[in-house]
Parts: sequence; structure tokens; C-alpha cells
Amino acid sequence: MSTNTFNDPPYRGAQALETTTTTMSGGTHTHRRISWAAIFGGVILVVALQLLLSLLGAGIGLGTIDTNGGTTPTGSNIGIGAGVWWVVSSIIALGFGGYVSAWLAGIELRWDGVLHGLITWGIATLLTIYLLTSAIGGIVGGGFSALGSVTSAAGSGIKDAAQPLAQAAGVSPDVIQQQAQGYLRPTNPDPASMSPQDAQKEVATNLVTYTRGGDGAPTARERIVNIMAAQQHISHDDAAKQFDDAQAKLKQTRDQAVQTAKNAADASAAAASKTSFAAFGNLLLGAIAAAIGGSTAVQRRVNVTQRVVR
Repeated sequence: MSTNTFNDPPYRGAQALETTTTTMSGGTHTHRRISWAAIFGGVILVVALQLLLSLLGAGIGLGTIDTNGGTTPTGSNIGIGAGVWWVVSSIIALGFGGYVSAWLAGIELRWDGVLHGLITWGIATLLTIYLLTSAIGGIVGGGFSALGSVTSAAGSGIKDAAQPLAQAAGVSPDVIQQQAQGYLRPTNPDPASMSPQDAQKEVATNLVTYTRGGDGAPTARERIVNIMAAQQHISHDDAAKQFDDAQAKLKQTRDQAVQTAKNAADASAAAASKTSFAAFGNLLLGAIAAAIGGSTAVQRRVNVTQRVVR
């Protein structure tokens, strides 16, 4: 029968030994307090088992869809089920990975087993995040590439459309005629004698001044009301009431749009907060599972060793 003697650190602290020596009948073997090869093996098993369980969950979830039979679950139920299965599969994979890393390390200290499990959890988490962000980055990069192609095509179209104007150098007969009409147009034309096109242009110009506010807003409003009264053949008071009603409706619509945007922002923030808490809980449960797996592996090794010594 072989004899095993474990020379463990007598206490925790900066002076604790970095190795554990096992003396057997055939010689001695020294275990390092941390085995990166064992941790690497545990991480590989975590990722592979997580992928395996995810595919199993996807197969089960998709198998519940029966469009013809009318028994298809709702989108919210599918999302909840997928989230629960992701948590369960993560706990199983990380617990198994922590157990394997501590067992392969050959250590006999419970705290060292816990640390092996936690390090396995940390590396597996970082590797998973890297893989997810790499995939998302590829999608985003493809989106920006497509956007750049669309922008380039739009720029080419604008350039092609602007070539006749560039060739004319801004001195076409139409441009000269418009300038001549502007020179001959009175500064403050009579609203009754204005054409519908000129009236629309005048109203648009004064609306900008009215919306901007300031000292010129009352004058711009009065000008718009006069044009409305002349063009629609109504009284000044009716035109003023029509203008005020239109502005009130516009303000109401604008306020509703602002409130809708605020509500959407609040809902997005609440959803992001819930997602963050859910991710935190999932990571915490995974760390606990990996630590328990590492501790269990050490306890099992100690029990096996004690049976061999006896």
C-alpha cells in the first residue's frame, strides 16, 4: 500500500508556502498552488459544455413551435425560457469547469480549490465576452461598411446631378430671371395683390422669424395674419384666430412628441438597469458555482487520499 503525506502550509498569509508536497512510497511529487494547465482545461470544458447545453436548449425551444397546431408559445415566454436556460446551463458548465480545474491541479487545500474555480470562471467569462463582442463588432462593422457604400452612392448621385449647374457656373438664364424678379419685387407687397406662390414664400419667411421669437415676432405674426386674411378673403380677426389655433395645435403636437421621447428614454433606462442586474446575478451565480465545484474537487481528493492511507 502506498503512503501519502501532505505537507500543507500551516497558516494563510504572505509567508504561506507556494507548493504542496506529496510523499509516496515511490518518491515525492510537488503540486504548485496554482496550475494554469488545469485552469486552461477547465476553461475549455466550460466553453464547450456551455455551447453543448445552449444547442440543447435551442433544440428544445424550437421544438415547442407548432404554427399549424396553434400551440406556439408567445415571444415573451420564449425569451423567459431562453434566459432561464442560459442561467442554468452557465451554472452547470462553470461548476463542472471549476471542479475539473481543481481536480487536475492535484491540490489538497480547499481554499486553493476555490481559487482555481474562481480563476476558471473569470477566464471563461472574459473569453465569452470577447467572443460576443467580436461577433457584434463584425456585424456593426458590416453595417458601417454598408452605410458608407450608400453614402458614397448618394454622393456620386449628387455630384452627377450638380454637373449641369457647375457647367453653367451660376449664370443660366433662369437664375438671371429670378434675380431680376427679386430686384423688382417690392419690399412689403400688398397681400391682396400677391400670387399664391409669393404668399406661401412670404408666410414661410415670417414663420421662421415668428418661431425664433424676439422683437420681430409680433411684426411677423401680423404680416402672416394679413396675408391669410387677404388670400382666404376672411376678416382679420378670423385669420388671427385661425393662426393662433394652428400654433396651439402645433405646440400640443410638439409637447406630445417631447413627452413621448422622454417616456421612451425612461423605459430604455429601466430596461438597461434590469438587464444589468440580471447580468450581475448570472455572473455571481456562475462564480459561486465554479467556487463550489473547485471546493468539491478538493474535498473528494482528500477523502480518496485518506482512504488510500488507511
